[in-house]
Formats: sequence, structure tokens, C-alpha cells
Amino acid sequence: MKKIFALMLACMVMGTGLYAQKKYSDHYYKRTAQFEQERPVNSNDYVMLGDSLTEGGDWATLFKDWLPTGISVVNRGIVGDDAPGIYDRLHQILPGNPKKIFLLVGVNDISHQITADSVLTDIERVVKTIRKECPKTKLYIQSLLPYNFDKCIYKTMNKVDKTPVIRDVNKGLKKMARKYNVKFIYLYDYFKAPGSLHLDAQFTKDGLHINKAAYEIWANALKKYVK
Repeated sequence: MKKIFALMLACMVMGTGLYAQKKYSDHYYKRTAQFEQERPVNSNDYVMLGDSLTEGGDWATLFKDWLPTGISVVNRGIVGDDAPGIYDRLHQILPGNPKKIFLLVGVNDISHQITADSVLTDIERVVKTIRKECPKTKLYIQSLLPYNFDKCIYKTMNKVDKTPVIRDVNKGLKKMARKYNVKFIYLYDYFKAPGSLHLDAQFTKDGLHINKAAYEIWANALKKYVK
């Protein structure tokens, strides 16, 4: 009887998640906890939603000369995040019915060694949910940026060139934007090296993340959608 009780207790504890394996990185949970402490997203917010590329942008500063009066920029990027991770934290964003959401996600999904179709399926779940729960929010789907295969330091991206997969995802995102009647913003060509499909080396140190000069180019590409 004692053994049975101990087994039942162990199952109850595991069910509470005490010993459950974390689904995402420690940084993911740190950031989402931080978001819980911040003021809730509201209808006067532009939300920058994505992974490390989004988190790395000082969007409030980049957009400061263009933002309409009363509009704030909220950075909801998380290093290492992917489409399932974004889906699981939409509850921190959508109840506030933000004015605009700028979505960029997919490169970390690709790094998980899944197909372009699988990446697009996960991203579509995010897009579909945003459109359903926030029909008045203007959603902008941004294309994936190129990466520099030769300079890339990340093992999941430097064994085989993922550029063809990135380009296939971008094609799918363009079709998805049409399907859900939202704007598709094609960023890829702003950052590729002349005569190449790879990220220009002048914009990166690790082959994937971008520097201040690249963020300024990105911000200018979004300028007309921010004003």
C-alpha cells in the first residue's frame, strides 16, 4: 500500500510540472516572466514579435522619429524562439488588441532540421490565431533574413547551407500573407551580399545576427508601415 501511495504521489507531483522537462530555454521563461511584470499590451502599441533578431533591435529608438503621437513600441522578441514558442505566449499579447504586430519567425524552426512545409505550418497557426482573436490588429508578416553560411558559428546551421530552405519559407510566407489578407514585407534583399544569396558579411559577426547598421536598414524598410 505504501508503494502504491508513493507512486500516486509521484505521478501527482510530475503532473504539476515540478519534474517536467522544460519545453523552452531558460531565457524564454525569463523573458516571458519579465513580460508579465510589464504593463499589458494595449491598443496603442506596435508589437515587434519574434526571435533574437527582434529582441536585438532597439525599436523604440529606431522608430522614434516616425511614431504617431500616443503610439508605443513593445519589443516581444526572445532569443532562440520559434513559431511554437510564439504561439504559446500569444496570451500575453492578443488580449490587448495591439494596433499593429510585426511578426518575424522561422530561422530557429529551420535550425531544428525540419522542412519548410513544417515551418510554415507552425507559423500559420500563429498567423491564424492572431487574425481570429485580433481582427482589427494590422498584422505584418516579415520575410526571413538571409544568413551567411560561411561565417555562421552555429552547428545547426553551418553543416549544410540552409539558404534554399529560407527562400522556400519566404515564398510560403508570401502566399500565407495573401491567404490571410495581411501585408508581407520582403526584407531578404536588403541584407544579401552583392551577387550572392547570403547575408552580407559587413552586417554580421556570427553569420546570423546583425549589427547596428543592419538594424537601421531594417527600420527604414519598415518606416512607411510605422508612420
